[in-house]
Amino acid sequence: MEEAYPNDELEYRMNTYKWIPIIICFLLLLAGCSTTHSIDTSSTRTLKKDLKDLSPSIKRVQFTFTRPNLFCRIDMRNEPSTEELESILAEFKEFSTMDNMNEIARSVKWGLEISEIHVDINTDKDKKSIEHAYYARYFKTFDASDHSEANIEGYRIWYEI
Repeated sequence: MEEAYPNDELEYRMNTYKWIPIIICFLLLLAGCSTTHSIDTSSTRTLKKDLKDLSPSIKRVQFTFTRPNLFCRIDMRNEPSTEELESILAEFKEFSTMDNMNEIARSVKWGLEISEIHVDINTDKDKKSIEHAYYARYFKTFDASDHSEANIEGYRIWYEI
């Protein structure tokens, strides 16, 4: 009786081990594409101060960038009034200028426009749930190659999610 089994097993293992470097490279590429950066620029520091001055129930304001979007999370001690929410949104409308967005993009070495600004407001101890969410976008459509005036929204319109 011929013993072909050990050679078949060796060949199987060699073929399996060939895939390991490819899988590792793929995982590294995938992880590298979704890097999140903490944002701390002069404009975000000013906005943080203005927001905390606006409402004493704001306990934390955090800015992050995960390409191509900017995120702001606001943690509050309790549910804000309608007037507080409107004031917070007004601060973001004033903040979301092209100069400020370009400053943030440069701080993370992002050479393109920031696609969207997301503002999430958490008002309870459940960190996973968001009670109020808003966003503004640079482009009207998903076509970031179309720089025509008809496709530029320029963060001027804010949407509630």
